[in-house]
Amino acid sequence: MEPFDYAKAVALIKAPFPSGTVQKRGDNGRAYIPNQVYTDRVEAATGSQWSREIKEVEINIPHGFVKVVARVTIGEHYRDGIGFSEIETDQNGKRKSVSNKVDQAFAEAVREALDTWQIGWKDLAPFYKETKDWGSNPALRYLLESAPGCGSYDPGLQSRGMVAHNCIFSGCGKQLSRDEWDFLGLIPSLNREKMVYCFLHIPSHIKKKAPADVIAKYEDRINRHQS
Repeated sequence: MEPFDYAKAVALIKAPFPSGTVQKRGDNGRAYIPNQVYTDRVEAATGSQWSREIKEVEINIPHGFVKVVARVTIGEHYRDGIGFSEIETDQNGKRKSVSNKVDQAFAEAVREALDTWQIGWKDLAPFYKETKDWGSNPALRYLLESAPGCGSYDPGLQSRGMVAHNCIFSGCGKQLSRDEWDFLGLIPSLNREKMVYCFLHIPSHIKKKAPADVIAKYEDRINRHQS
């Protein structure tokens, strides 16, 4: 059996996917690549010499979320990812079953860990070239130039007023604006280093902890910036 070639495996992992791999979500139109596609790619690229495991699970009933830390190991190298899943409530305000929430959070954590190897970046970058998106960052020019069907690179697309944090809501991944990041800092007892949400995807039970006048102010400010 040949020795495992980590560099070759990573190059295969980062390679563009076939045309049509990227999908659009029905709820918000955001581009994404299905989890199964990612795992199939890593399986093939590594010759099954990879693993994923749960390192930490937190089920926070009072705050309504499940957090999972997952570790993905490729060869002798590993990366950790964090995934969250919101615990939903019924019409009476009672928490619904959390039996499948750990699985959802685990899948998101694995995807986040794999993302550090730039899997799917070349394919997704062309769909995130607006000034508010990560694909507009000039440092990622190589992704746009080599991605299929990406068109020409526009040097005017720069990330203005953004922070180096992305929304953890499943299927979003939007880079937060400075306003959104500042708003998270105003929510009592919220660890914004872990509970990173864009304004649209902040769970309602968390958002309402901020003062009503502050919420209204930020809604107006963010709407003006997005118009």
